[in-house]
Amino acid sequence: MTMVHEWFWEYLNVAHGRPITPLLATYSAMVGIAGAIFLFWAWRRWRSHDSDSAEQYFALPLAVALMIAGLTNPVLEVEQPGRLWHAYVFGWDDAGTAIIKFGVVLLPLFALLCWWLAVAVLAPNIERALVGRSAAVRGIADVATLWVRRFNPLAGEASSRAIAVIGVLLAVFAILYSGVFLMTEHGVVLWGSAFVPAIFFSSAIAGGAGLLWLLLPLGSYLRDGRARPAHMGNPSALWIASLASTALWLLWLQYARHFGGVELHRALALVDGPYRGLAWYWWFGLGTVLPSLLLFPRALRRNPLVSAVAAAAAVVGAFALRYALVIVGQAVPKSGAGYYLYTVPPEMWTALILDFAYCIGWMALFWAVLPYGTGAKKDISTTTISKEAVSHGG
Repeated sequence: MTMVHEWFWEYLNVAHGRPITPLLATYSAMVGIAGAIFLFWAWRRWRSHDSDSAEQYFALPLAVALMIAGLTNPVLEVEQPGRLWHAYVFGWDDAGTAIIKFGVVLLPLFALLCWWLAVAVLAPNIERALVGRSAAVRGIADVATLWVRRFNPLAGEASSRAIAVIGVLLAVFAILYSGVFLMTEHGVVLWGSAFVPAIFFSSAIAGGAGLLWLLLPLGSYLRDGRARPAHMGNPSALWIASLASTALWLLWLQYARHFGGVELHRALALVDGPYRGLAWYWWFGLGTVLPSLLLFPRALRRNPLVSAVAAAAAVVGAFALRYALVIVGQAVPKSGAGYYLYTVPPEMWTALILDFAYCIGWMALFWAVLPYGTGAKKDISTTTISKEAVSHGG
C-alpha cells in the first residue's frame, strides 16, 4: 500500500521519455498568460465591481483564445492526435502521479470556466441579440454559451465570488503547471529548481499585463466605438512583475553558481556562451530589464507609447524565457562532452507560426461572433440626451 509521503514524492519525481520541443515553450507561455489575464479580470471585478469596462468584456475571450491555441501544442508535438486523446481518456490511470494527469483535467476545465464567465459578462447583450430569433438559433446559442441565459454564474454575489475563487485557483495552476512539470523532470538539472515555476509565474504576470495593455483598446472600440487605454494599474503590475522576474533570474543563477554541481555549471556555461543571445538578450534584456527601466518613472507609465513598448517587450520575454530554458536544458549531453546546438527545423517554424495564427483566428472569431456592442450605442445616446435635458433645465 502506497503511503501518503511516497505518493507525494512520486508526484514530484516523474520522468518524461520524449524530447521537449519549443512547442512546449509556446504552450507554457500561452497557458500562463491566459491564467494571468484571468487573475487581472478577477481582481478588477472584486475591487471595482465595474461590470461594464473593456477589461470585463474582452479579457476572458482573450484568455480562452490563448488556452485553445496553447492546448493545441501537445497535438502538434506528439504528431499523433490519438496519443493525446489516449492521455485525456486514460491519463488518470496511465500517468501515475505525474502533474500531467492533473493538467489534462484541470486545464480544459479552466478554459471552459473562462468561456462561461466570458459569456456571462455579455449575457444582457446576448439576450438582446437573440430577440426575434428562431427557436433553432436560440437553442444553438444556448449550447454555445453554456446556457448562460438560464444559469448565469455572475447573477448572484455569493455564487459569482465562489466561482471566481475556483477560477483563481485554476488560473494559478495554469500559470505554474508547466514550470512544475519541468522542475520534476528526470535528468535535466537546469530545470530541477523551484526557481523555474517561480520565474514562470512572474513572467506570465508581466506578459498578461502587457497583452492586456496592447489589446484592450481594441476591446473598448468593439464595445462602444472608442479605443480607450487599458486600466492604468496594468503598467504598474507589469513593472512589478518585470522587477520580480529580474530578481528571480539573477538570484537563481547566483544560487546555481554557488551550490550547483558540475552538470549544472555546464548548463550555465551554455547560458553565458552559445545561447546567451536567447537567454540574456531576448529574455533578460528585452523581456525584463527594458520594461523595468521604461516603467520606473511613474510619469512614463502614463505615456501610451512607452507603456506599449514595455508591454510588447514583456510579452516577447515571456516566450523567450521558456524557449531558452527548454532548449538550454536539453543541450547538455550526458557524456559531458560538448553541447547540442539546437536549430529549429522548418516544420517546427511552420507549426509555431500556425499556432500563433490559430490563436489570432480564435480571437478574431470571438470579436466577430460575440455581441460586444449590442445596445451600446443606444445606452450612449440615452446618456447624451439626458445630459442635454439637464443642461436645458428639463
